[in-house]
Amino acid sequence: MDALKVKKKALRASFTNTEKSLAQLLAILETDAKDIDKLYVLDSQLEDKFSRLNEIQNEISSLLLEENTAEYETDFETAEKYRDRYLEMKSKVATFLNKNSRCASECSSKDNSAKLKLPKFELKKFAGDPKEFLTFWSNFSKIHELDELSEIDKFQYLYQAMVPESKAVGLVSSFPITSESYSKAVQQLKMRFGREDLHVRDLLFFVIKNTTAGRNSDLASLYDMLETKLRALGMLGTHERKI
Repeated sequence: MDALKVKKKALRASFTNTEKSLAQLLAILETDAKDIDKLYVLDSQLEDKFSRLNEIQNEISSLLLEENTAEYETDFETAEKYRDRYLEMKSKVATFLNKNSRCASECSSKDNSAKLKLPKFELKKFAGDPKEFLTFWSNFSKIHELDELSEIDKFQYLYQAMVPESKAVGLVSSFPITSESYSKAVQQLKMRFGREDLHVRDLLFFVIKNTTAGRNSDLASLYDMLETKLRALGMLGTHERKI
């Protein structure tokens, strides 16, 4: 019994020291959370010390209950105070960690919101003229390729890019605005208005027209325009062998 009481006294002192360290650290972390890793360490230490203290306390309580009822009651009240202090400190730690987690999540959301700001450019409208589709898609692809945007957000931008009461908006509006429907709507737009054969013929006509004998074309400008059209065709998935 005496040996157990000595162990209990030592563990209670150690528990109290860790409890004080935790309380001091929590006060510091309220203004500066850089040492939050230390909080996890002290919290684990407190839990370990209370667990060992509780084991010894149970042994002592069993012996006192048989030998000295009065001492048992006094010792039990003291033990309950340590338990209350332990639960109170664990609650404070949990509350702080939950609050810190929410703050980190909110900050992350704000950062992501800032990143989700689209680059500033004029969103060209598309009415349904196949000859205008390459120009439209080369512009809209800036939105289409943004990984930060959800499929629903992209769908909303796509709908806004359609000219009201046009063939194009009629096709897009036939799909519900959902994540699953966005890729289907894009595919249908390409199939109906992004006809590869038409755009390849248009490109060939452009080349022939600008290389006709007697034309004083600026080769650099011609190259740039040709490169732009080729890139646009590439965005539609047109294979080079078709050109």
